[in-house]
Amino acid sequence: MRGRLLRYTKPRAGAFTKTIRMTDRNDFSIVRFSTDDLPEKDRAAIWREHFGPSVFKVEIEPPPPDIPLKVDMAARSLPGLQLLSGLYTPGRMIRTRQLIADDGNDDFIFRINTSGSVSVSAGGRELDYGCGAILTNAAEASTLDRPSFGGSTVVRIPRSILSPLVIGIDDITMRPIPAETNTLRLLIGYANALLTDGAFESPPELRHLVVNHVTDLVALTLGATRDGAYIAEARGVPAARLYAAKAYIVENRHIQRLFESDGTTFSSFLLNHRLTRAYRMLCEPRFSFWEIGKIASYVGFSDLSHFGRCFRKLYGSSPRDIRRSTKS
Repeated sequence: MRGRLLRYTKPRAGAFTKTIRMTDRNDFSIVRFSTDDLPEKDRAAIWREHFGPSVFKVEIEPPPPDIPLKVDMAARSLPGLQLLSGLYTPGRMIRTRQLIADDGNDDFIFRINTSGSVSVSAGGRELDYGCGAILTNAAEASTLDRPSFGGSTVVRIPRSILSPLVIGIDDITMRPIPAETNTLRLLIGYANALLTDGAFESPPELRHLVVNHVTDLVALTLGATRDGAYIAEARGVPAARLYAAKAYIVENRHIQRLFESDGTTFSSFLLNHRLTRAYRMLCEPRFSFWEIGKIASYVGFSDLSHFGRCFRKLYGSSPRDIRRSTKS
């Protein structure tokens, strides 16, 4: 089955709203859009008035009248992940404080520039870069300027999913990641494969694996501590800390200091990774017959009520609600 094309009907608000949003849990097909499918006189208005507020949640300033508007893009939404890749003419996208207040979205946006150059300002910082990547936060007012024709791939991941995987994630936004970074190159290849017609038209269990793989690649590219992720398989904070100390031939207290220097603790790091693993298991069909208590015990919680409180605090929903929403 080929990806769905966004065809022009008439320039009315909402005509494309259902196309590139993480709202339909049962439709994971690729959505494609091209300004070539729109009457030339309506292109700028639809791009600005519809795609800005309804799709990207930004204000869009199209290119000057003497530069034809040209956009070709493809998107795919999976539970907890959105991919979007495209080619764009010069223009500006502004994430205003009013839009932030209206939608409350706090996704992390991993922006990979594949051609041309961009200028991004957010959180009082500004960065000009060519090919490479940066991480931004949808909860911060920001401006993206593209001075010339170019391409990009964007990965949107909810804060609740990505933040437990990367220590001090808010401190690494707006930091440039070179294009030659190995994990970034692998991520680009993976994203391109996912946006290819006919790719991954498969059972739900594979979709969840794909989401996990992409999320892990983003985390690795940002500098996630994968040793810590492995340690999280242990069954207790002291035991895990001692395991880490033994594995790397360092003192137990030194492991604690390493995490403290990043503004966190080994205990909180371990807790977040256990909760992340539980979240993934709740979403995967192969664990659908496991009781929630069994999942909690498997990832390292001995107290089910403590697990429930910690889970709700991190994800804003109960484990049962997450499982129910995945099934629907």
